[in-house]
Formats: sequence, structure tokens, C-alpha cells
Amino acid sequence: MTHVDVTIVLVAFATACTIMMIGLGFLSFPGRAAAIWSSGFAVAMLSCYLLVAADQVDSSLVRAAAHGPILCASGFIWVGLRARRGREPIMLIPTIAVFSVLTVALGLTAETDVYGLVFRVAFAVGAVVAGLTVWELVRLRKPELEMSLPLLVASVGFVGLALLVGIDGVVRWVNGQGGQSEADMSGLYSLNELVALLYLVCALVTLLYLVRRGSQGTDPQQTLDFSAVARDRLARAKAADDRWWSLLDIRLDDPGELLDASSGRAFHRVTARFASDIRDVMPPEADLHAVSRTQVLVLIPRPDTAVRGLMSQLLERIGTFTDQQAVPVRLSASIGVAAAPLADWDLDRLRAAAGEAAAHAQVSGGDRWERAVFAP
Repeated sequence: MTHVDVTIVLVAFATACTIMMIGLGFLSFPGRAAAIWSSGFAVAMLSCYLLVAADQVDSSLVRAAAHGPILCASGFIWVGLRARRGREPIMLIPTIAVFSVLTVALGLTAETDVYGLVFRVAFAVGAVVAGLTVWELVRLRKPELEMSLPLLVASVGFVGLALLVGIDGVVRWVNGQGGQSEADMSGLYSLNELVALLYLVCALVTLLYLVRRGSQGTDPQQTLDFSAVARDRLARAKAADDRWWSLLDIRLDDPGELLDASSGRAFHRVTARFASDIRDVMPPEADLHAVSRTQVLVLIPRPDTAVRGLMSQLLERIGTFTDQQAVPVRLSASIGVAAAPLADWDLDRLRAAAGEAAAHAQVSGGDRWERAVFAP
């Protein structure tokens, strides 16, 4: 297989991956991470078309510069993972700036002996970004981590290949053969493009799954704020021996099945209504915290009988079918409730107990609430 043949195969795969990422990912499940990843695939596709154009016009400058955008595409994957996790800043502008400089440098040095060094530097920067991608992937929750293995393995392989390319450069420099122009490195291109092909496919599998799963979680600052406020309220309630405090763990039933049976926009409307129903039913003095789009914690200062009434009202409201409903099925939720005095007003114990009760309610069929049981 010649160099042109490998490039044409890469173009075909890059085009197909871009179409699938945009069509099955961004358009069906729009979001910031999906937009960034779709842009990354589009940049990789552009790079592949530039490689074909360079072969047709026999331009070493275009061929050299075309390797910059495809390395930048790996940076977009890392940026998208940061965006999905809610990290700020997501480092999009610096990533674009760094790889733009490297792209220009690759083009300007194409016909000089410095090109080999610039190429290896660009490859090393791409490997650093791949390493950061690995770090983001291993932080995913267990089900997501299992599905991220294709991209995880491909990113680790990218880092390993960069090490080999770097070692090759050092060996050539020791042997007095350090200077290489773009034409001198043509033998390495076919291998690099095959690796890029595998990387694109692995990235598509993982990223489409992550887009379908939605955002990883809420803003970490929001979690800290809720925890600080809740702990302060519970501490003051304990000091005043105020026994009418409870923590509710409210979870939408069967979120996976709802997601599979609907589009991304429809599922977004379902979760938006779920959050709206909770906000409308709970009293103004309650503190609400969205753990995810399908799970909400509520710290509420109400007597036990009032809490039971609110939970029943909420379950009825969530289960009410409307003509404007995004998914044509009856929705339901499960609630775990933990009384503050039984956990000595300790927030961590309350969250654990309410979570177990909510999980038990879901296992028991859902559309119900369960009271947390504390060991004596």
C-alpha cells in the first residue's frame, strides 16, 4: 500500500467519523462537550483532505503543515472532557493557539533540516495532551470508565509512539543524522496515518457513548456550597435540638431506559421537567442540590407528617402524564428520606442513608418513597 493509499483510507474514515459524531452526537445530544468533540473530528478531517491535496500538487509545505491540525484534534478531545466534567477554564483557546503555532512552524520548516525537530516537538505536545486525556478518562465513573477503554488504550498508545519517535530523534542526533526535512520523513507518515486512523475510530466509540450519557456531573463549586450550607443548618439545628429536619434523595426511575427510548433533546426535556417538579413542590426554605440530571438532594425543615405529604405530592406530580410530555410513557421517581436526629445531624450519614433508601425504593419497583433505617 502506498502513502497515497493510506491517506485516502484515512480521509474516508475521518469523513465517516465526523459525520457520525455530528449526526449521532452533537445534533441528537447538543452540548458544549459534544460541540468541541465534533469540531475536533472536523479539524482532523480537514487535515486529511490537506494531505490528499498535498500529494496531488506535490507540496511539501502543505503536507508538513497538515500534520498540525490532526494533532490539534487530540487536544480537542482533552478540552471536551474538561468541559463535560465542568472544569473551568476548559483551555480551548490555549490549545488552539499552541497547535496553530506548531502548524505554522511545521509549514515554514518543511524544506529545512529543522523540520525533523519541529515535527518531534509537535508530536511530543500531542502526546502530552493524550496523557492529559488519559488522566481525565480515569476520573470517570466506573460504567463510563469501562466504555472509555478504546480511547484510553489509544491515548496510551499515542504516548508510547511519541516516546519511540523521540528516541529515534535522539539516536539520529547521536549518530550525526539529526537534520531531516519533510521529504526525509516520508517513511514515517504511513505509520503515523495508520495510528491516526485507529485513534479516530477509538475516539468515536468512546465519545459517542459519553455524549449519550450526558454531562458527568454538576459544578464542583455548587457541591461545595450545598455541603457548607447544609452542614451549617444541621449544626444549628442540633444545637437547638430542632428535630424536624430531613434529607431527601430523589431519583428519576429508569433513566437509562428513558434515554434509550428518546432523543437527546427529549431526554433533556424530561430531566428539566423532573427538576422543575421538585422545585415547584418543595417549600421555599428547602435547600436543593442537583447531584446529576436525574438525582436531586433536598434538605428540608418540616415535621415528619408534612414531609410525607410533600413526597406523595411530588410522586403524583412526576407521574402525571401530559400531552406535551417529551417521552410518551408515565414517568416515576423513587425517594429515600433520612431523619436528621437519627443520624445525629451528620450530613454524610444522612446522604448515605437516604441514598440506600432511594436505591431500595428503585429496586422495589420505583414510584415510591422509603425511609432510611439506621443501625442501633
